[in-house]
Formats: sequence, structure tokens, C-alpha cells
Amino acid sequence: MDIDVSAKVPFALVDELTKGSPSTEDGLQLRDQIVKFGNVESTNQDHKVPVVLLRQGAVLTTAVTPRTWQGRGLLGCYFQIF
Repeated sequence: MDIDVSAKVPFALVDELTKGSPSTEDGLQLRDQIVKFGNVESTNQDHKVPVVLLRQGAVLTTAVTPRTWQGRGLLGCYFQIF
């Protein structure tokens, strides 16, 4: 995913994660600041969605896979939108 992170500011913060959820299994951590979150659409289920985030001042590129699991939602985390 090409992105000029220096020109971007975070728009969301991971403020809650559920243990064993897709988001924790895919590596999201509490207080990660989201700079870019792929293209959000219904066809993303069971497909990797690229994510650019700031974690303790470092820029990281990762991916999450929205999927059905035992808990609520497809990711098992909550975002605080700025």
C-alpha cells in the first residue's frame, strides 16, 4: 500500500480489543493510531485489508482479515474516531 505517512495524520485509535479476536490475532494493539485502513466494503470479509498505523511513534504497515469468530463483529475491536 503506497502512502506518504508524513502527510497523513491518524483518524482513529484502537481503544478496545477482545482477547482471541481477529484483530488481536492479526497484530493490532491497544492505542495503535490508524492512519489508513484499506477500502472498507462488505466484500472484505475473509480477505486481508491493509492497515497503516502509528505505534509508539513508529509507522507500521500490516493487514487485518475481517472474519466470523465467536465474538461480536468481524474484527473484535473498537476504534475511537477523531
